Amino acid sequence: MDAFVWDTRFETGIPLVDAQHKHLVEAVNMLGSELLLGDVSEERLQELFRRLAEYARHHFADEEKMMGELAVDPRHRDEHIGHHRQFVEQLVSLWKSRAAIDKPAEAVHGFLAAWLTVHILGEDQAMARQMSSLQNGLTASAAFEAEKKAEDPGTAILLGALSRLYALLSDQNRTLAKINESLEERVQDRTAALASANIQLANEQKELKELLHKVEEAQQQLLQSEKMAAIGQLAAGVAHEINNPVGFVNSNLGTLKSYVSQLLDIISAYEGGNPEEISAARKKADIEFLREDLPSLVTESQEGLNRVTKIVKNLKDFSHVDQAEAQQFADLNAAIESTLNVVWNELKYKAEIVRELGDIPQVECIPAQINQVIMNLLVNAAQAIENQGKIFVRSGSENQQAWFEIEDTGQGMSEEVRNRIFEPFFTTKPVGKGTGLGLSISYDIIVKKHGGHMDVTSTPGQGTCFRIWLPIQGKAAA
Repeated sequence: MDAFVWDTRFETGIPLVDAQHKHLVEAVNMLGSELLLGDVSEERLQELFRRLAEYARHHFADEEKMMGELAVDPRHRDEHIGHHRQFVEQLVSLWKSRAAIDKPAEAVHGFLAAWLTVHILGEDQAMARQMSSLQNGLTASAAFEAEKKAEDPGTAILLGALSRLYALLSDQNRTLAKINESLEERVQDRTAALASANIQLANEQKELKELLHKVEEAQQQLLQSEKMAAIGQLAAGVAHEINNPVGFVNSNLGTLKSYVSQLLDIISAYEGGNPEEISAARKKADIEFLREDLPSLVTESQEGLNRVTKIVKNLKDFSHVDQAEAQQFADLNAAIESTLNVVWNELKYKAEIVRELGDIPQVECIPAQINQVIMNLLVNAAQAIENQGKIFVRSGSENQQAWFEIEDTGQGMSEEVRNRIFEPFFTTKPVGKGTGLGLSISYDIIVKKHGGHMDVTSTPGQGTCFRIWLPIQGKAAA
C-alpha cells in the first residue's frame, strides 16, 4: 500500500518541480513497502540518506533559482527558503541520531510523507500560482496578496490529506508492532549482522563527512555569492569616484594640447624672423592668458591624478591584496578611513559623515574581513536613511578590547526585526537591494573568527547603532 498517493491535486504545473516531487514520492512509497515486509537494513538506510541529500541539493536550488528569476515576493520566498533549510537540518539531525532511534527507517518514512504533503499542497502550490500570476503581468506584491486571500480552500485540502496520511501511518505502525513481537526470536541472527555492521563503521563515518561536506559547500556558495554582490556594488562606486578626476584630467589634456599647438606656432614664427607673423601668432595665442592658465591647468591635473592614486591606495588597503588571510596587528581607525573612501559614492548623497575616532591601540585581526564588516555596516546605515541624515563613526578601547561603532539617523528597527537581523537570508530591503547575508556574515566574522561581540541599539524613526568589540590581543586572548 502506498503511503503517498499522487494525483492531480499535487501537481504544480511546473514540469521540473513535479518530476522531482514524484521522484521523492517513489522513494517514500518504496520505503513504506519495505517497512511492511520487515526491518530496513542499515545499508538501505544509508542509501536512502544519500538519495535524499541529492534530492534536497538539486530540488531546492532549482526552486530558489526560479523564484529569484521571476522575483517572487520576498515574504513568500524567504519563508519558503527557510523551510528548505529546516528540511536539511531535520535530515542531518535524523542522520546523526539514527543510532538512538528505536525505528529510524519508520521515523524517516513518517517525516518524509508528512513533509511532502504539507510542502507540496502549501508552499509549492502557492509558489506556482504566484509564478503564474507574475507571468500574466501581476506585480510580486499583488500576486502574494491574491494568494493570501485564496489560502483557506488549500488549508482544507491540506488537512484532509494529512488526515489520510496519518491514518495510513497508524495502520503501518500497528503492523510494525506485530512484526516487532517476534524481535526476540531474531536476536541471535541480528548479533551476527551487528558484528558485520561494526566493520562498516569507518565507511559510515566517511559517508557522514561527505554528507556534511555537501552542506558546507552550499554554505560556502552562499558566502561567495554575498562577497560577489559586495564587490559588484563596490566596483560601481569606485569606478564613479575614479571617473570624475580622470574626466577632468582628460579634458585638461585636450586644452593643454591646444595650448602647446599655439606655443609651437609662436616658436615657428620666431624662427621665421618676420615681426608681423610673430605679432599675429602672439595675439592669436593670447600669450598672457596662456602664461596665467597653464600652471593652474597642470596643478589641477596633478590634483586629479593624486585623487586617483589615493582611491587606488584606499582600495588596496581595504582589500589587503598583498597580505595573507592571517591574524596580524592593524589600525582600526585607518581601516575605517580607507573603507569610508572606498564606499564614499554610496554615502555622499545620503549622509554627512561625523568622525569621532579615539586614540586606540592596534588590534590583532584579519584586516580584510574587518573591512568587509565596516563596509556592510556603512552601506546598511546609508540605505536606512530615506533622504538626508548623518552617520556617526566612533572608536575607542576599554578593558583590553577595542571597539568601533556606526550610528545612523535612519528609520530604525522594531524589536521584532532587531531580533532577527543576524539570521541568514532575513532582510527588510526590497528585492534586488540585499541578500539577507551581510549581517549574518559580519556576525560570523566578529564572533566566530575573532572572538568579539556586537551590540545593537535601535529606535524606530530615530536610527540604529552597531558597536563592534574586538579583543586587542586577538581571538586567543578573548
